[in-house]
Amino acid sequence: MKLRERFTPQIEVAERFVKEWEWTWTTAVLFSVGFTFAIVISMGVIPSFWMYFANSKLKWDGAASHKILFVNVPGIWLTELRDAVAMGLSTGPFLTFLVLAAVMQNWRRKLRGAGGETR
Repeated sequence: MKLRERFTPQIEVAERFVKEWEWTWTTAVLFSVGFTFAIVISMGVIPSFWMYFANSKLKWDGAASHKILFVNVPGIWLTELRDAVAMGLSTGPFLTFLVLAAVMQNWRRKLRGAGGETR
C-alpha cells in the first residue's frame, strides 16, 4: 500500500498526459521515424548480431558439441537453440510494441470515459 501512495503523484501526471494527449502531424511523423528506427534496431540489428556472436564466439554453428552447464550438448541442438533465441529476439519487440499500443489505447479510453464503442 505504501508503494501506491508513494507513486500517486507520478501516476496522476501520467494519467493526465495520456488523457489530454493529441497527435499533430509533426509529432506523428517524428514518432513514426523514431518508431521505425527502434523497430529496425530491435528486430534486425540485434538478432543479426546474436547470430554473428553465436556462430563466431560461442561456436554454435553445429560443427562440434560443447559443454554447457556441465552437460555435453550436441552441435545440432546448439544451432536449434541459436535460431530459437534469434527468433525470440526478432519477434519479442514486435509483440511487445503491439501489446503496449493496445494497453495504452484501452487506458486512454478508460480515462476519457469512453466505453467499448469505436469510430
